Amino acid sequence: MTRLNPTEAEVADDSDPPERSFRVLVANETAAAIDAERLEVAVRLAFADSDYTWVEVSVAVVDDEMIHELNRQFLDHDYPTDVLSFALEDDPPRVEGEIVVSLDTANRCAGEAGWSADDELLLYVAHGALHLAGYGDKTPQDAAEMRAAEAALLAKLGVVVSPEDSRWQPDAQEGH
Repeated sequence: MTRLNPTEAEVADDSDPPERSFRVLVANETAAAIDAERLEVAVRLAFADSDYTWVEVSVAVVDDEMIHELNRQFLDHDYPTDVLSFALEDDPPRVEGEIVVSLDTANRCAGEAGWSADDELLLYVAHGALHLAGYGDKTPQDAAEMRAAEAALLAKLGVVVSPEDSRWQPDAQEGH
């Protein structure tokens, strides 16, 4: 993600930084137990170094059937996916968005990744939040920056990515 250099006026401004406002709501639409607090922390960490000072994000944990329907309805993709993120308002320094993650996909893919379904779900939330915070993943360079940001965010939460997980290999940096 390309960060702009501050202007001279911003550098010379010795006033207090703006107060940050975070509102993260997590809704579990499945029967399984999830760690909502951990997901909320991931969203907060995704925006910690961003230029956004007013952040309102909702996270919905759903099953494959629901995310498939949303993927079809909003992106015209006829398959379930791991995560969807929607920016409802993006007017810096304010952002409002929604993240939808599939617990079924996390359960299915966690073993391949070499970690728990909770960590896989956490990755999906981090990925969606980073998209809302301004990260892209359509070009190889953007995808590499996204993966690095995801790994850093996960490390702050005590999660170490497996070097055997192909998603973390340099040649796997295609857009999501």
